[in-house]
Amino acid sequence: MSLKVQVARGLKWQAISIVGKQLLSVVVFTTLARVLQPSAFGLAALINVYLGVVNMLVDQGIGTALIQRQYLKHEHKDAAFWFNMTCSVVLCVGTIAMAGPVSELFKEPRLIPLLRWSSLGLVIGASASIHATLFARDLDFRRPVIRNLVANLGGGIVGVVMALAGCGVWSLVGQQLSSEIAGAVFLWKTSPYRPSMRFSFSHLRELFGVSASVFATSILWYFSCRLDQLVIGRFSGMLTLGLYSVALKIPSMASMVTQQPLASVSLPSLSRLQDDHKKMREAVRHGMELNAVISFAIFVGLAAVASDLVPILFGAKWATAGPLCALLALFSLVDALLVFCHPILLASGGIGKFVWLNVWHVVGVLAACLVGIRFGITFLVLGLILNSLITAIPALLFLQQRISLSPLGYCRPCLAPCLASLFMVCVIYVVTIALPSDIPLLIRLLCKILIGAMTYTGCILLLDRSILRKLIDTFSHAFRRPSVPAETVTAL
Repeated sequence: MSLKVQVARGLKWQAISIVGKQLLSVVVFTTLARVLQPSAFGLAALINVYLGVVNMLVDQGIGTALIQRQYLKHEHKDAAFWFNMTCSVVLCVGTIAMAGPVSELFKEPRLIPLLRWSSLGLVIGASASIHATLFARDLDFRRPVIRNLVANLGGGIVGVVMALAGCGVWSLVGQQLSSEIAGAVFLWKTSPYRPSMRFSFSHLRELFGVSASVFATSILWYFSCRLDQLVIGRFSGMLTLGLYSVALKIPSMASMVTQQPLASVSLPSLSRLQDDHKKMREAVRHGMELNAVISFAIFVGLAAVASDLVPILFGAKWATAGPLCALLALFSLVDALLVFCHPILLASGGIGKFVWLNVWHVVGVLAACLVGIRFGITFLVLGLILNSLITAIPALLFLQQRISLSPLGYCRPCLAPCLASLFMVCVIYVVTIALPSDIPLLIRLLCKILIGAMTYTGCILLLDRSILRKLIDTFSHAFRRPSVPAETVTAL
């Protein structure tokens, strides 16, 4: 099977995962948003920020090192597994002991029992993380996809039942733990890998050659993505953070649709081309064409209809989150268009440059948050958008140094989708003015989505219809049935 077909099928399974996961997420989150109070989502957001950091301390880039390594032995897998398990147990115990000081940092005593119970998910997740990593290394996304669906379904059911029973914020903790348990059980049942009791320090050191840089990058990148929530929770309180978390939910789901498939497939596929920069450039250009045509449609379209979409999904009490959701959608668009920077630099051996790039990015995010929060959440998000645009400049220059891909060559596929999305926004604005003021909100939203989608597709056909042909070609490779080798047919 060619690499192109493997990538296409990897994208197919990632797309199936995302569609299923996001449909479940919409149902579960919508139910929880209508039952729980904003402060519950604020508490859950802080817990997730903390657990996200601690989870990186568990893995420390070992999973990425397994994917990137060209020749992998069973000793590498065992070393990674037992390293992750040891770290998860130590950090779980440490969280239980330090829950009090952490809660004092945010002046929120309700965090203490929530953090202690949530920390059990660290051990549960670490027990199956290497199994999932090995599937990704082999570009086998089918079983991890099913795992995600099973985990999200199980967690969603538990969370909704607990919320309806009046458990409040504990329903979000129950949702997380039950999801981790269901996912771990599924991966152990479907993966052929079984860790032995051996542990090799020499093989672990070989993995650390890559994982150390990956870990540093991951820590920096995670903080750059979560500093906004930390600053809002610390200086504006749980109610404001809850509003921000709900406004962020739809752009985050949209990012999963556009970024996760490409991010999951690009690292293992580009790593196979690490010695051929010409083919790597061609793969990135092709990926950017698909990424741009989808990302502009989703994020710009979301920004145009967010004020109607948020109250319809989550209820009228969240209507004030609509304009904030629109800004966050534009912020997510910038991140989506830079999705190839990390895998390119990692696959080509330029992880050191990406570490420094993330240092720059984190400093900018911190400045944007601390300055912006003084004027309100809107200015905080505007600062984040500006920082991402500024950071994109050195990121694209690094790509030129590593694989000779010019910034113009990287950005050129964005031209037609950008123009089409701008025209789509203008048409949606005209439709908004033309529609009667007493029309039901749902009908208004559906009209905007339908007319906006038709406008965007028509513009793409006029500007560059080859993009749509390539998109259709990718889908055909993804869903085409595997051909049977000639020798197999003869044998039959």
